[in-house]
Amino acid sequence: MAATGAFWLCITIAMCISQRVRCFATLFLMSIGLKQGKSLLIMAGTVAGLFLNIRNILSNLKGLAKSMLCTVEAKLVSINQPPLSNYIKMLKWVGQQLKNYLPSGGWGTYLVNFSTETKVDSQNFTDKMAEAERALNQTAESVLAVIDTVSSAGKTVSPVLGVVLLIILTALYLKSFRSDPEHNNTFITRSFIKYDENQRLQGKPSVFPLNKKESKRYITVPSASFTRKEAIAMLKFSIPIITHSLAWVFFVGVDALLYWIIMTLRKHLEELKPLHVPVGVNLKQDRIILGVVQNEGRINRNFSYDVHIFENKCLPEPELWLYKSLVPLSVIFGLLLLLVLVSSKMDQLRLLVSEQFFSDQAEERIAVLHAKILNRRARRKVQTPQVALKSFTTQLQFWFPIFFRHDQSHLENMT
Repeated sequence: MAATGAFWLCITIAMCISQRVRCFATLFLMSIGLKQGKSLLIMAGTVAGLFLNIRNILSNLKGLAKSMLCTVEAKLVSINQPPLSNYIKMLKWVGQQLKNYLPSGGWGTYLVNFSTETKVDSQNFTDKMAEAERALNQTAESVLAVIDTVSSAGKTVSPVLGVVLLIILTALYLKSFRSDPEHNNTFITRSFIKYDENQRLQGKPSVFPLNKKESKRYITVPSASFTRKEAIAMLKFSIPIITHSLAWVFFVGVDALLYWIIMTLRKHLEELKPLHVPVGVNLKQDRIILGVVQNEGRINRNFSYDVHIFENKCLPEPELWLYKSLVPLSVIFGLLLLLVLVSSKMDQLRLLVSEQFFSDQAEERIAVLHAKILNRRARRKVQTPQVALKSFTTQLQFWFPIFFRHDQSHLENMT
């Protein structure tokens, strides 16, 4: 706390004493506001559109894997219960029928003792299932931990590097503004207009009005229109926004696609009918009287059972968090577009601020720009015969005099 307080105290004293520090601080705050605003919005969009969807993707995959494990465990229960229990019932019923039809009485007594014991060794299978579930949970936790670590590191390192880069660029801009009057000197400010008016009142050459080419080359500040240079600046500023937006759209699409696949799979699994296993016993009753076989009928007993291919309790239940990601992403994207528009006018804002702090250098830059425009005009007026002939031969009147009315005055000027 003491070091932080001392640092800010030194900054405050330096701003009160030095004009350069005040200008640097103002430009730095403008740049860092734009830069950090973009970084914070991109970070917020990454959290909303990237990490949130990745978490949902992992959650859906984890739910799908748990659904598979649940199904396998349910199959183990179905192996232990329905088939064996039905076969046991069938054998007991057969034994009871045999007991009923065996003769008894004076010939002796027949005892039927029918007992069964079932045992399925599934301990190894259970251990494997528990191990698979532990591995699944550990993998999911490790992946989420890596995501949280990368997110935390990005939140810490990215702002520091951005601040250092902005300090260097701001210092270089101030140095160029004060030491090089021709550096990026293409803006016509109100001070420039006043200077040109004073030159005209003194009988000296004036640059206004500007011709069409000069209007494109020299920008009036402030201006709402966009020049080619400003469009390039907007494009450079938008590159990280575009790349991050593509990543957001990709992961949102993957999340939605995985949700659709799991929901389609769930729908088809719900429509599957249980597998019917037919098991039946037919008992034919015959009696022999005096060597003649008499058919007394048949007894049929059904021991069929159904096996569910996929248990309803094990069906996957995916989640879709589009409403949690698309709404904030839309707001963030709109704010980023606003920052892109502001970034195109950043050079104009820097110039206006710098002129307020360094009026002497601003007047020097105005004089240099004024002389530069006049020199360009003078060079265009001085035209050699070769240049005039070249410009004349590029006209259609020279090659097709019948179809175009030729201005003889231009030819006379050549001679």
